[in-house]
Amino acid sequence: MSRLLITAIKIGLAVLVVLWVYRWVTGVPLVSLFHREEKMEKTATVLRSIENTNRWVLLTVEDEEVVIKEHTLGNVAKIYPSVYELGIELDDSDDWFVIEETDSSKTARLTLPPIRILNPNGIDATKVNNVYGDADDAEKIAMQKEAEIKLKRRALSDANIVAARINAEKLFNNLFSIMGCDRVEIVWSGK
Repeated sequence: MSRLLITAIKIGLAVLVVLWVYRWVTGVPLVSLFHREEKMEKTATVLRSIENTNRWVLLTVEDEEVVIKEHTLGNVAKIYPSVYELGIELDDSDDWFVIEETDSSKTARLTLPPIRILNPNGIDATKVNNVYGDADDAEKIAMQKEAEIKLKRRALSDANIVAARINAEKLFNNLFSIMGCDRVEIVWSGK
């Protein structure tokens, strides 16, 4: 009888140790291990966090532009490195998603705003490399403006827009499938 009691105590302690280690590793309180969260609570929490995240960076484009200005006293050449973040801002879109439920499926329908540059000042002036020559302040501003126009045009190329849209579709498909949606339909507004 005492052997059976000792074995039961050992098993009980082993279970408690395993539960404690699980709690320690995952950070989940022991009480919640035996409490089943309702799916609606999770969905509501996820939806609130999605609504609070308005800015979604979908693609980062690093590039540089060389600008050369010719002068009578000598030429000026500068290299302008840039980092532009392409993405969407959901402030631009009201009611950007709807979840429709039927008995057999759950579909998320999303209307997303056009991809755009989220950080318009992508050129870091401290990293501009003066290759040769010198320019006055007006010329420096003009050269940077010229580089900025070319860099933004390349950042918003069709290939980059397509890549950003693919990233968005993957992101939102994963996000809404975690919330239990069987299908995710995405429509892009604007260009």
